[in-house]
Parts: sequence; structure tokens; C-alpha cells
Amino acid sequence: MSESLIGQRRIYNGQAGTIRYVGRVEGTTGDWFGVEWDDPTRGKHSGEHKGVRYFTCKSNHLTAGSFVRPSRPTYGPLSFVEALRNKYASENDSELVWTSKPIGQTSQQAIEISGKVVEEVGFDKIRKQLAELQELRIVLLDGLRIAGVLSSYEQPEAEVQEAAKEIATTCPKIEELDLSRSLLSSWRHVWDICNQLKELKKLKVNGNRFQPLEDGLIFEGVTELHLEETLLSWDEIVEVTSRFPALTSLTASGNQLSMISRPLPGAITKLTLENNEITSLSALRPLAEIKTLEHLSVRGNNVHAITDNTKNTSLDFTFPPTVYSVDLSRNNVSSWTFVNHLPILFPGLTTLRFSGNPLYDQPPLPPAIAAATSSMSASKPMTLDESFMLTLSRFPTSLTTLNFSIISHQDRSNAEMYYLSLIGKELSATSEAEEPAILARHPRYQELCESYGEPTVTRAVEDDGSGKKAIHPRSVAARLVKLAFRLSESQVFVKEIPTSFDSYQVKALVSRLFDLAPYSFRLVWETDEWDPVEKKTGDDGTVGWDEDSDDEMQAQAPASSADTSRFVRREIELVDSTRDIGFLFQGETGEMKIRVEVAPV
Repeated sequence: MSESLIGQRRIYNGQAGTIRYVGRVEGTTGDWFGVEWDDPTRGKHSGEHKGVRYFTCKSNHLTAGSFVRPSRPTYGPLSFVEALRNKYASENDSELVWTSKPIGQTSQQAIEISGKVVEEVGFDKIRKQLAELQELRIVLLDGLRIAGVLSSYEQPEAEVQEAAKEIATTCPKIEELDLSRSLLSSWRHVWDICNQLKELKKLKVNGNRFQPLEDGLIFEGVTELHLEETLLSWDEIVEVTSRFPALTSLTASGNQLSMISRPLPGAITKLTLENNEITSLSALRPLAEIKTLEHLSVRGNNVHAITDNTKNTSLDFTFPPTVYSVDLSRNNVSSWTFVNHLPILFPGLTTLRFSGNPLYDQPPLPPAIAAATSSMSASKPMTLDESFMLTLSRFPTSLTTLNFSIISHQDRSNAEMYYLSLIGKELSATSEAEEPAILARHPRYQELCESYGEPTVTRAVEDDGSGKKAIHPRSVAARLVKLAFRLSESQVFVKEIPTSFDSYQVKALVSRLFDLAPYSFRLVWETDEWDPVEKKTGDDGTVGWDEDSDDEMQAQAPASSADTSRFVRREIELVDSTRDIGFLFQGETGEMKIRVEVAPV
């Protein structure tokens, strides 16, 4: 069986595939076609049968291949003009019949159009349809089994040249053409069609499987090319685009690309590489040599790192400032360090799309820092607003659009102040020795401080200036208060209680500790402060000590027992309230003495 069949496209039971092998299969009789299916889940294997490899699939899926008999029924191919007429000329008028009768064999007066005979019946409608075909500018023929200019798998050059003229007369104004998911396997067959369309600007051949590019083919005038799901390698894509001298926009999504080996030729301004297998920004390095590039999309890949080198995560290249729009959405980024590199990698960035990354499933603060805060949402994934603000605040003012939202002046100031406050919390919950490492993770910190002032930083344990150690209210220690409950000299329980408890919760705890009936007791805090109960005055009515020393006198015990009649220890009752007890014990350290007084029966 002819080896020329290899590479041809077939459709079996509505499923398209490419013939990769023709011949015998050990253990069977007769010949077989080894087919790689466009849908890789359709097959049974990858071209190997009982340990023998008969063909190799372009798809990296393990079930892209099957063996089928050459006699298996298949849908026949269509010519370009047949597909065009089926789609645009006959779908509305069933009585318009395009025939292939030789001239002179019609029973009525015949009219010849583009080399074919049209029956006179309904000619006015046919003429109207022809006029409409001649005015078509956007033609979508995806999935219509087009094999080329001719309706056969073989495309003899002499016949092609004659039939191609019909394309130029039938639809000369086409500007956008979609030939996706068809039976095309040769770039020459595509060129035979496009060469007749002098107005063509946009070409789609998605989902086809092409053989090596033939020499001498130049696609003049085409500025936008779509090569999605063709499974072409990057080197093959570069070779193809070199044949499109006017090309400015290229889409090469869904081609299993993991590395960009060399830059694209020409003056590409828009490049779309979505749904490939790119894992790092460094894999895009050759694209930085495209000095005309403006928009780059790597949406839906597996980008998660700056580089593939775990020992060196820095970038030694940048994209030209012409690149103003980047789409990194739906990747696998989980680190803010990655985001910090983007303004450096893309210095001209004004538009960014970054949604759908697992980074946004994390809390706003690192887990260790979140545990040291009193925020109720510290361990919850960030909200949409938080993700927007924390992303925006890492970029300079040149960024004007984020995730399709235009950034207002208020958006930016809100985001940057929120970000700065989180840095302050991070610094407050860690030691001073860790500060350089923390600030290295926030390269815009100094810039933001110049705009909004430094955030308040009070670390968990630090010198308060008097030699004493102060506890920062956002530290873990400040989230608990130690209370010593005393019902009698022999009945004392010491408990650490969250400052978020209210007095009702505290009394419920005491009720369980001492087995007391609810609401049968009072809780009295015996503070370490003293209040004066008497003030001796002179003959002129003046107070016996300076009024400015009032706070100092209350904060110290009486100098001698003789003075105790003038002071009494301050006591504060924990009255029933929904207010957090942290408000009552604010700034207090050590153990608080709580007297439990049972009401008399």
C-alpha cells in the first residue's frame, strides 16, 4: 500500500485523525492504518502493539493512537468551493441545486458559472446567492472536511491551478478565513487557497496536522495567523511564520510547548501561547529579543517559577518596554516573590491579567505571621478585593489595568496603604533581626513609606525605654490573659483566657471551675493600683500635694502603714457585658487576681 498515504487526514464516525502508519501488524492478517486521533482520548495506545512500535504520535497522550482497517468507511473530503457553497449558498434555499453535468447535457437552457452548469430553475435566487458569495469578507469553514482546492486527498498540480481560478471569482473579498479542524495536511494545499484571496488578512488552521513545510511558499498579506492545537514544535512554528512576511499576530496555543528555543522572525506585536506546558518565565527568554512585541499571553500553562534553576532564581534578561500587556492568569503561581519580579521583567507593563493562580487561595499574611495576629480572617483565603490590592500594590503607577479593571487613583492609594499595613504587622510579629529578610520580600517598602509614612511597628517583646519589656498587642502573647480566680485561700485556679472572651464566657468558665450556679457570684479584679480616699487640705483650701502628681501617687503603694488610711486598693468588677475582656485588661501583663464572691443565700 502506498506510503503517500502517511500524513493524510481521515474522518471515521465523526472523529478526525491522521494516518501515521500503513502496513502489517504482527499477529494479524492484512494491512492496517495506524491513526493518531485529534482527540487523544479516542485511541487505545500510542502507536505500540505487543512491545513493537509501529508509529509515533505527535500527541504526548498515551491513548492517541489506534489501528483501523483501510476498508473502514470514512467521510469523503470536500473542495474549498464546495464547502463554501454548502455553508453560505445552499443552507437557506433547498431548491438551489449545484450540479456537475457536462455542458450540453441539460434538458433545458443551461447557464455555466465558474466552470459548472447551473439549472435555470431558480436562477434569480442563484444569482443573488452568487452575489452574496462575492461580497463575503468573513468565512468560517471550520470542521467542513476541506482537503484543498480539489475534493480529493490527492491534489494534482495541473488540476489545482485550473480549479483555483474559481476561488478568485467566487469569493474575492475574503479578509478572514477559518479552515480549522479540517482534512488539511499540506501547507501547499493551504497556500493554493490563500493565494487566490488577495484581501486575506486573518487565517485560522487550528486543529489540522501538517506535514513538513514545502519550499517556495510565501503567504503574502496575512497579518494574523492561528496555529492552535496543530501540535507543531516551536522550531516548526518559527519556520511557518517565516513564510508570512506581513505577520504581526500569532496564536500558537495548545501545542504542548514547554520551551521557546529561538525568537520569531518578522515584526510580531501580539503572541498568544495559552494552554501549553511552560513552567517558568525563563523558558520565554528568546521572546525578549522580539523588539516589536506588545502583548504576550501565557494563560493556562503551568508557570510557577521564575527560573527552572532552583539554585539561581534571579532573571538576567528583561522584555523590551514595548511589551505593555501580559496575561499570566490560570497558571500555578503560589509565591509573591514571583509577582515582585514582574515589574522588573516587564518594565513597560501597563495591563496585567493574573487571576486564577493558587496564590490567591492563601491568606493575606504568611501562616506564621497570621497566627500572631488577632484578625478573624487571618487563616482564610484572601478575598477578591484583597487579592486585587495586594497584586496592584507591588507594581509602580505605570500599571493602569489589572484583571480587566481600570485602576483609579483611589484604588491605588487604598491598595498601597493596605499593603503597607500588612508589612507593619509582619514586622511587628517578628524579631528585629528578621527585619532585613522581611523587607527584602517587599521591594516597594521604602517607596511606599515615602508616600504614606512608615507603619507603626511594635514588636512582641521589646524595650519600652524604661528597662521593662512590653508586649505588643498583636502578638500571640497579647491574645491571652492569665487570670487567677480565687474563691478562698485554698480554692485558686489560674487560667489563660483569650482576650476575645466576654464576661459571660468568663463567668461560664468560673461556674464550671468552682461548681457554682450561674449568676450566683461576682468577679472582682484586684488591681495593683491604689486610690486615695482622703485629701487633707490647708487653711487656704489647697490640696496637700501637687495635682500633677496624682497619677504617680495612684500608681504606688502607701509609703508607710500610717498612710494606709488615705489609700485603698482599686477593685474593678467584671460586669455582665458582651465587650471583650481584652479591652479591660489592655496593656496589662503578668497574672491578674480575680476574686470570686458568692452572693449570700
